[in-house]
Amino acid sequence: MARALRIAALYALGVHVVAAKKEKGLGCTAIAVDGDAAADGSAFAGMNADCAQCDPRIAYIPAREHPEGAKREIYIFSGEAPRFVGYGRGHFYEPKEGEKLSPSQGTIPEVRSTYAYWEGILPLMNEKGLTLGESSCASRLMNYPPRQAPHENATEGLVDLTNLMQIALERCATARCAVETMGAIADEYGFFPMVGEWSLGRQADGTVAFDDGGEAVTLADRTGEAWIFHVVGGVKGVAKSLWAAMRLPKGHAGFVANNFVLREVPEQQTEDWLFSPRLHEAARRSGLWSGEGRLDWSRVFAPDTVTFQSPAGAAPIPLYASLRQWRLVTLAAPKAYGGVSLPLDPLTLPSTLKVERKLGHQDVFAFLSDMYEGTEFDMTQGVLAGPFGNPFRLEGGPKLGQVPRGISIYRTSYSTIGQARPSEEPVLWFAVDTPATSVYVPFYPAVGSSHAEAYSTGTLLEFTRKSAFWAFDFVCNWASVVNWRHAAEHFVLPLRAQLHNEIQQEMPAVEAKAKRDGPQVLAEWQKQTQQRIVDRWWQLADELVIAYNDGNFNNATSKKIGSSFAYPEWFAREVGFNQDIHPIFVQRDYLSEDSCAQRPGACPSSYPVEVRSPLPGDYNLATATWLYGRGETEAQDLALVEADGSATWAGQLLLALALLPAGFAAGRVFERRSAAAREPADAAYLRLGA
Repeated sequence: MARALRIAALYALGVHVVAAKKEKGLGCTAIAVDGDAAADGSAFAGMNADCAQCDPRIAYIPAREHPEGAKREIYIFSGEAPRFVGYGRGHFYEPKEGEKLSPSQGTIPEVRSTYAYWEGILPLMNEKGLTLGESSCASRLMNYPPRQAPHENATEGLVDLTNLMQIALERCATARCAVETMGAIADEYGFFPMVGEWSLGRQADGTVAFDDGGEAVTLADRTGEAWIFHVVGGVKGVAKSLWAAMRLPKGHAGFVANNFVLREVPEQQTEDWLFSPRLHEAARRSGLWSGEGRLDWSRVFAPDTVTFQSPAGAAPIPLYASLRQWRLVTLAAPKAYGGVSLPLDPLTLPSTLKVERKLGHQDVFAFLSDMYEGTEFDMTQGVLAGPFGNPFRLEGGPKLGQVPRGISIYRTSYSTIGQARPSEEPVLWFAVDTPATSVYVPFYPAVGSSHAEAYSTGTLLEFTRKSAFWAFDFVCNWASVVNWRHAAEHFVLPLRAQLHNEIQQEMPAVEAKAKRDGPQVLAEWQKQTQQRIVDRWWQLADELVIAYNDGNFNNATSKKIGSSFAYPEWFAREVGFNQDIHPIFVQRDYLSEDSCAQRPGACPSSYPVEVRSPLPGDYNLATATWLYGRGETEAQDLALVEADGSATWAGQLLLALALLPAGFAAGRVFERRSAAAREPADAAYLRLGA
């Protein structure tokens, strides 16, 4: 209790509980697909890199030879531009005027030769076809960067996630090798989460856990294998880090949406499971696992997302993970899971599942471009989408509730899908900006650095028409502001589909010619294709400016100018639009078949969609219960409520903290962040220990 009161006192002083500047706003969605699930035997791995401040450019890291006894420097890479400044990683990272070299954190032994690979905010795919994706996850164990442990019981690491993924692509041709390599590095040197991404939160028992303190990596290779890898901090005196990895069963796909998905770890390593040598011992010694039964990775090493508060005093947000996980599961297996309602707890969904039809690369594009269309959570519907169906939600507040966490969102820096084809050259599909309004273009890692410079040009503070990012970002923003439904239907989505099909149709002939005439054929074609796509998207940007000028539709084909858009009838009726010109204010309304029948013209043509998932509307911090219904009193008791129904001291403390004028830092929840929460952690708080 004394420790709790000390923590409360620090909160009252407005302590910001973050480890570094919470700027990145990360919350990535990762995917892995086994080769038997694909039409051509390709295994897939990739991600949506969702980050409001990150550098969207792609860089080529050349292969290198190293002398005997060489050392590999370890650096902390930033999400923002410049991500890194230094030599030995290609010209993209070499210092420009005014830039300082990134400082080394330490070294590990280097290998004699390393592979070339493509890299964005994180490493993507190497010349051997090994491909990676990433999603950060909450953890109950976390290491700190070198020389930054805040108290004597805290553990440190030398390598962060970026280092682990880089080293894997530099040294491995297969996913199994990458898992073993990342695991061995974490075992020997210790892993810590990306600086600026993690933050403190509270578990149901009042103890600290770390939002984004752990990491998940998806992997795939040309053998057809796909893996999911998890890693967290260590246990002092037992293990520097803990990790586990599972090979996907044949024909399966797996998805990670900022929540660990691996479950029961066997007692001994197998062909399908690899993990830390002292995993079970460390779990017992840490007090997180009793040692009875099978070790459930996600239940043991992650806080319960249904009750985990980040920051403390804020309602938990389990739907941040479960909505994406649920949707991807239903897309992969609609017959088996299409009727399953959205759960609060994402761990009620399968870790992996068998896909119901063979997938091609455009099917995987669709997974990462989805916005819940046609479901009860369709982001193009409802008052927050406006009269014209804008699917992109503003995430900054207010703090009264939560918006649905989309798969393809405004702040996606890029989406990437590595297709590790077994009989053809592996290809990295790269869609800069939001994938729903972007075009996936091919990068062949085996043919070298040849690519359209537009994909390595333009930062968030440097608008230029030479940039691929700004072409796609402009179109997405403009279409969503002027009239999403019309612009998407008549311009953006048809052109996107056309270009995807053109690329797919051209590839076989180009690849056949490359087999005869050499890899330079692929190098030249990918560069030309990438630039063609960027040029066409800038043309689309100009077309949209003309088409929707001043709230009208100007049809360049028919030469008709000034056709005015009106508010749709359903929207006008729903908000009570009439002859009274006073401002209109509305309350939440749930559309149903009955309500639509009673109000002709008051519902969009695509609605109503059956509501299958009853969800809570509020969280009571005093009793730590989720409140269900629409103003009803039905509640689901959670772990903080004791047997007699009274709140624990932790619940009472959190309620009190919620009323204090303190600044809080959120973890993966970009929606809850404020500028005041982006400050270094208070050293006194961290000395209290975790």
